[in-house]
Amino acid sequence: MKRPIGVILLTIGAGIAALYQLYLMLVYMGIVNFPIGNQEVSFDEAQWGAALWSLLIAAIWIWVAAGFWNLRAYAVSFGIFISLFTLIWGFFALLFGNTYEAQTVPWLLAGVIFLYLSYPGVQQHFVAAERAKLTPEQIAAMEALDQANATAAAQKAPGMESGPASQPPAQPPDPPASGNAS
Repeated sequence: MKRPIGVILLTIGAGIAALYQLYLMLVYMGIVNFPIGNQEVSFDEAQWGAALWSLLIAAIWIWVAAGFWNLRAYAVSFGIFISLFTLIWGFFALLFGNTYEAQTVPWLLAGVIFLYLSYPGVQQHFVAAERAKLTPEQIAAMEALDQANATAAAQKAPGMESGPASQPPAQPPDPPASGNAS
């Protein structure tokens, strides 16, 4: 299977994002220190919530990287999802006390991956690879589905036929006059 260079770069980017999330997990667990300028940040006690979130995001990035490498169509949708999730997660992490230094690498990787996957034509390689894995029966079923969808789209929906215009609804009666007879 011949992989385009962009797919290889996507795989490398997703792999680096996964490795960085694993590094952050080790920082949150207090195993590794995080250097910021001339200072180092470390945790005396493990921050299990943040560590588990980083582990979960790393696992998803690894799964997406494997999908990119194998040209699987699911990797495109999950790559878009996890890159947006990483951007949003980093924003909220900043709101609740994280540093810009800790979020710069995930933001840059997620942003580049999201923009590349959103670029027109990138998904064609993944669709072509998925189509090549289908059996002739599955291809025939897909073509029949496309034909049925085209036929259904050409027909008018029930109740939407253009017939004689119906009468407009009658005007409601005027409200009774409220008069004070004194």
